[in-house]
Amino acid sequence: MIRFGTWSTILALAAGFGLLVSVLLLATRRNRVANRLLAALLFVAVLRLVPYAIGFAGFYDAYPWLSFAPFDLGLAIGPLLYFYLRRLATPKLPPRWGWHFVPAAIDLAYMLWAFSLPLPAKSLWNDTIHVRFIAPLEAGAGILSVAIYLIATIRFRRRYQRWLADHVSDREDHRQPWIGTILAASALWLFVTIGFDAYDWFAVPLSYQNRFPQYLIFAALVLWLGLEGWRYAGHLFPQMVAPKAPVDPDVRDWGASARIWAERIRQEGWWREPGLTVGDVARRLATNESYVSRAFNEGLGQNFNAVINRLRVEDVKAGLADRDAEILTLALDAGFSSKASFNRAFRAHTGVSPSVWRAAHILKIPGNPPSGTTPDEAEA
Repeated sequence: MIRFGTWSTILALAAGFGLLVSVLLLATRRNRVANRLLAALLFVAVLRLVPYAIGFAGFYDAYPWLSFAPFDLGLAIGPLLYFYLRRLATPKLPPRWGWHFVPAAIDLAYMLWAFSLPLPAKSLWNDTIHVRFIAPLEAGAGILSVAIYLIATIRFRRRYQRWLADHVSDREDHRQPWIGTILAASALWLFVTIGFDAYDWFAVPLSYQNRFPQYLIFAALVLWLGLEGWRYAGHLFPQMVAPKAPVDPDVRDWGASARIWAERIRQEGWWREPGLTVGDVARRLATNESYVSRAFNEGLGQNFNAVINRLRVEDVKAGLADRDAEILTLALDAGFSSKASFNRAFRAHTGVSPSVWRAAHILKIPGNPPSGTTPDEAEA
C-alpha cells in the first residue's frame, strides 16, 4: 500500500524543491555552462533522496521491480562539483574534461543492466553478488571520488584567490561566499556519508529506517544548495585566464618597473576606477599583464589588489580630515565599489575601522580644532 507519511513527505518535498531549482538553472542565461553543471549536481543529489522518499512510502513493497533503478549516481558528484566551480572562474572547461565522468557512466550502465533483469534473477543477483561485493565497492568508490575532487576544488579555489589578488583591484567584492557554501556542503555530505557507512560496516548494520537521519541531512543540504545556487546563479566572477606571451622580454629590474608603473597609476588616477584589473593597467602601459603582476609582487612585495587599494585608502584618509565628509562618499569617490569592500580594505591597511581612524587622527591634522570648539578657541 502506497502511503506518504512524515518521513517520506519531508524527503519528497526536498527532492521536489531541488528538481525545481535544477530546471530553473537550466533556463538561466548568465553563467549558462556553469549553471547547467550545478543543475546536474542538484539533480544527482535529488536522485539520492528518491529511493528513500518512495521507499518510506511503500513503493518498493508494492513494486519490487524498482530495485536497481538508477537513482544513485554518486560517482558523478565529485566531477560535477569540480567542473562547476572551475567554469565559474574560467572562460572554458579544460580539455578532455568529459573523461572524468567515465566511472559514473560505467556504474550507470551496470545499474541499468541489473534493473533490466527479470525479478527472480534480479533478487538472486542482489543477494549473492551485489550486496556482498559490488555495493561496498560502489560506496567506497563514491566516497573516494568525492574526497579527491573536493580536495582538487579547494586547491583550485586557493589558486583562484591568489589570481584575484594579483589581477583584480576589488578582490573584496569577489570573496566567493557561494563557493565557500558549496564546498562546506560537499564536505558535510562526505563526512555524513563516511560516518554512516563506517558505522554500518564496522559497528552495527543499519536498516533502511536507521539511515533516515542521514538522508534528512541530505535533504537539508539540497534545500541549502538550491536556495544559494539560485541566489548566485547570475553572479559573474572575474575570469582567470592564462597570461599572454610577453611582449617586452628585456624587462628584468622588477623593483624599478614597479615603482614607475605604480607612480603612473597614481598620477593618472586609474586607481579611482571601480573594478580596475591588471589587464586594464597593462594595456595602458603598453606591456604584458604578467609583467605588471610580477613587478608588483617581486618589486614591491605587494600584489596588485594591495597596491591599488593602498592608493584608495590613502585618499580616503586624507578626506577624513573634513569632519563633514561622509565616509561612504569618500570611499566611492576613491574607487571602492561597495561599503563592505571598503571597510575590509581600510581595516587591512590601517588595522582599524574608518570611524576609529578618524577619531584617533583628526585632532593631529593641522587646521582641525577639537570637537565643540571654535577655530579661535583652538588657537588660543
